[in-house]
Amino acid sequence: MNPSRRTWSRRLTTTKDGSPTLEVAEWGVAYHSIHGALTESEHVFIDHGLELWWSENQEVSGRIRVLEVGFGTGLNAALAWQWAERQGIHLEYIGLEPYPLEPHEVITWTSSGLSKDLEWRMSALHEQAVEPNGFSADGFSAQILLTTLQGWKGSGTFDVCFFDAFAPAQQPELWQIGIFESLLSWMNPGAVLATYCAKGQVRRNMERAGWKAERYPGPPGKREMLVARSIPVSRWNVRCYALILNPARTHILVARERFPDGSVGCKFPGGGLETGEALVDTLWRECTEELGSSDGLTWLGHAYTNDFFVRSAFRDDEQILAVYHWMQADHDGVAWWDERPGTVASTEPLLEMNWEAVDSLTPDAMRFPIDRLVVGNLKAWMVTIQSDPSAG
Repeated sequence: MNPSRRTWSRRLTTTKDGSPTLEVAEWGVAYHSIHGALTESEHVFIDHGLELWWSENQEVSGRIRVLEVGFGTGLNAALAWQWAERQGIHLEYIGLEPYPLEPHEVITWTSSGLSKDLEWRMSALHEQAVEPNGFSADGFSAQILLTTLQGWKGSGTFDVCFFDAFAPAQQPELWQIGIFESLLSWMNPGAVLATYCAKGQVRRNMERAGWKAERYPGPPGKREMLVARSIPVSRWNVRCYALILNPARTHILVARERFPDGSVGCKFPGGGLETGEALVDTLWRECTEELGSSDGLTWLGHAYTNDFFVRSAFRDDEQILAVYHWMQADHDGVAWWDERPGTVASTEPLLEMNWEAVDSLTPDAMRFPIDRLVVGNLKAWMVTIQSDPSAG
């Protein structure tokens, strides 16, 4: 359980770039990177938050709204204020902070060795911007709300989100799908969310919530960080895939294909629904196209349809709905491959099939996230399919 607000003991410490941070003794974690507090904030939130959004929107906007999850010491907000002055843009800032620094901690923090300019900006924010007050200066306004993200109802829409909560190990509740869904609902189209965290599960949670999440080089001490974008979906792409079992039901058919972006990877046989087609018609057509024939295949039944958001790997404005069906082959007559993807020339078309053992096939062998989920559940699902020889 996380320590309560009353038990927190925060102490000043110096990071590797010479800038200070505060450490929470009970957790053994700091508010900023020990490899450089100032360097991390500038790299993650200014360069990959504000600058990234501004580089894509400066011709259409002279105003930017920023939401920060975790106002904390106020360093990110003060840097954003400086940035707005340099750019000549009006910046409106909202920070959420349920556990603000105590007055004596503010004094210690704002006289801790950062530049005089940053120190007075952080002092102004801590002293004047906390609700019910709000702070305003030329081209900059700010308000610090003493609430959790879960307890906030939102206020307008935002262009950039600084997601600076403590790490998932300390605050797992702030890195869940529902949190990222709420944040997305408060963002303008094209908004950018920047965070220091690069965990795979966090990225997957962002994507399931509807964000397009990408890894970027991280600040010193971290190989990567995450940037997520709010990209509206304007169309559906319905896909039908075949889970084709061999006669003994010990192996499943996997395709190795060159995709539209030129990459080579593994997927299950199948493809897109065409206008006027029924789902099963798509399944049979795709099997015929990819296998050369559908002879010897028997349809067993529906296996799975994804019930979470997945954005197309090739078109940002498309949402994928993938429907999987059990099928069985009465023969093993498909092509085997010996090459690895790296040995195939990038100019060559590629579609090859292989039987893979159900017991040894792993999710990371597959190119797409829904296929990976299916592979992760195959063994459990096979209990059902093995118990009924005629249906899925």
